[in-house]
Amino acid sequence: MQYDLLSLLKTATAESHTRLENELDLMRAEWPREEYVALLDGFYGYVAPWEEAAAHSVPAHLRSFFEARRKAALLEADLTFLTGDATRAQAAPRANHLPSMNTIGRVFGSMYVMEGSTLGGRFIAPHVARLFDLETGLGNAYFDGYGPRTGSMWNAFRETASVEVPRDQYDVAVEAAVATFDGLHDWLGAVRADSGATA
Repeated sequence: MQYDLLSLLKTATAESHTRLENELDLMRAEWPREEYVALLDGFYGYVAPWEEAAAHSVPAHLRSFFEARRKAALLEADLTFLTGDATRAQAAPRANHLPSMNTIGRVFGSMYVMEGSTLGGRFIAPHVARLFDLETGLGNAYFDGYGPRTGSMWNAFRETASVEVPRDQYDVAVEAAVATFDGLHDWLGAVRADSGATA
């Protein structure tokens, strides 16, 4: 049976996706503010170096497509707002084990994870806003992502991935997507353990 790239990625990463969601439990009813801040530290520590690595791998004709999807600055703004420390993000530990992105298939496979997170963010952003009495975009900007443009940005990603990734790179796209989910799981799990957070 033939699959389109996005359907294949969704099916192949389902187990890793669920494992990460269960580890983080972002829709929990009770969540100490300091644990939320520590989680954002962890996300910044993965997203910032991931974006730097991906930027080196994205073809020139897709540079603006990628740049419009950077989110490390949103995490930096959230951490500054929540802690009052403009240097908080820069002090966060950074992940040094990132998925290989040496082909267009691997780039889009890994981007699938990072872009797909914006879909869940539509539910997480208002949830944390209620928990921590935040205004939209202040302290939850990362999860709010593209805001009302989330659907159109995701559709544009789907369409671009389908056009850019040749069928003979579908397997490596899947490998990169799984590696990204698992890398995030391991990195954020370690950050939570170091901060004393529990699910």
